[in-house]
Amino acid sequence: MRQNKIFAAALLLLLFLGLLLQWELDWLDGQTEEVTENIPEKEQARVYYELYENIWKDLEYFPVPLSTKNPDAGIRFEDSWMFERSYGGSYGHEGTDLMPDTNVSGVYPVLSMTDGVVEKIGWLEKGGYRIGIRSVHDVYFYYAHLDSYARDFQPGDAVRAGELLGLMGDTGYGQEGTRGKFDVHLHVGIYVRTEQIPELAVNPYWFLKFLEARKLSYDY
Repeated sequence: MRQNKIFAAALLLLLFLGLLLQWELDWLDGQTEEVTENIPEKEQARVYYELYENIWKDLEYFPVPLSTKNPDAGIRFEDSWMFERSYGGSYGHEGTDLMPDTNVSGVYPVLSMTDGVVEKIGWLEKGGYRIGIRSVHDVYFYYAHLDSYARDFQPGDAVRAGELLGLMGDTGYGQEGTRGKFDVHLHVGIYVRTEQIPELAVNPYWFLKFLEARKLSYDY
């Protein structure tokens, strides 16, 4: 009886993930209709599935490690995909925000989820101090609102999965150095590209849920 329940639960989970992926693909199709209208539907689906598969291949670790010193240093996050944002105009939220239980900048380490190469580094008005890593399978992983960097990263630097990128902060929404416009958090973005679309946002939420079981430990 117990085995039957486990099997049924696993089956339901697979069905749910299948539906979730289809919803994601429907959303992507709506966002890219103009640039993909001449591509057969089956070919579009194949491309999208391959792009998702590449993300799974790259993922290694959750971006915020467990604390070996403070058992209460937890992280919360929800599926905020396309929630409205209003700084500089109205637009959808292209990412997932990881909120710390302790709202203090410069405490929580931020680790690379993948192997890759630094593609972007430095200040963005919306993202504050950010770093963008291009993974082995050509996926762009974006970490924003950092308090500081772990070292003097330069474009082209190799990064290993689990490597310290910096500390979580509250930078952004203004000129370089702006802080405190919002609570401390880590914004994670995931972007893929095709021949037609150079930067296509993908919902990070379920990838992060998967990585919750793959947390490293860190002294903080």
